[in-house]
Amino acid sequence: MIAVSGGEIYKRRRNMPKIRNNAKEVNTSVSVPVRRIAATGEVTESEQIIVRENVLEVSVNGLPAFRLTCTPDHLTELVFGRLCTEQIIREAEDVAELFICGEGNIAEVTLREEAAFQPHTGAEPTCCTGNRQYVETEGRGRYAVLPEVAPEAAEIFRLAEHFKNDGKLHRNTGGTHSCYIRLGDGKIEAFEDIGRHNALDKAVGHMLLSGNTPADCMLFTTGRVAADMAEKAIAAGIPVLISKAVPTDEAVRLAEEYHLTLICRAWPDSFELYGRI
Repeated sequence: MIAVSGGEIYKRRRNMPKIRNNAKEVNTSVSVPVRRIAATGEVTESEQIIVRENVLEVSVNGLPAFRLTCTPDHLTELVFGRLCTEQIIREAEDVAELFICGEGNIAEVTLREEAAFQPHTGAEPTCCTGNRQYVETEGRGRYAVLPEVAPEAAEIFRLAEHFKNDGKLHRNTGGTHSCYIRLGDGKIEAFEDIGRHNALDKAVGHMLLSGNTPADCMLFTTGRVAADMAEKAIAAGIPVLISKAVPTDEAVRLAEEYHLTLICRAWPDSFELYGRI
């Protein structure tokens, strides 16, 4: 058995990576003093719970790869998920070793085989939180067409009912996005982060480490679905992406091209189906 961040335990499979996550468990929120000024001029002082922000620098085979601004939990899942959605790995076994330092600010990834990295000419924003990607792999962006999956409407409504309440950290702070993954056995796992991209990557990382088949899984995000979010689901091989929010035209185009089942404005009483209807 190997232990990873967030208290999750994953079974050791053949060729599973060596994971050394030395990051100390810290609270994902902090209490700070705040002064509230009303339009009437009234001033009140209190304590406010806000999200704790962490910066994780990720290197792959000794090269700087990503700078991720994130919440300081499930860092192992975040790294594996980001490697997958950036098409650097396809499965957890593609990683030989992952080391995360005690402060949770440095992650070093060693792949089993060399990836063809090409340095960027400059920093590329990949998230509203200011994440940066520094390297790319040869062939990135050439996705495989997904298996066509048409989940039952009753299943979508069941999931929407499950997801209608915000995650615990969001309820306490109002400062996070959530992403839920429904695994092949029907089990649902929830992940939160200050960035919706990171939350989705954590869910994908959990899928990889738990040995689930992507085609059997579904993702649910609380954030809007732009092209980059659709691309992450497609790159991970997950054929169903559901959101409480709305898509963009490019996300719909990608859904049509790669057979992604894209469901938006999903609530317990209705949802909207985009793409290949």
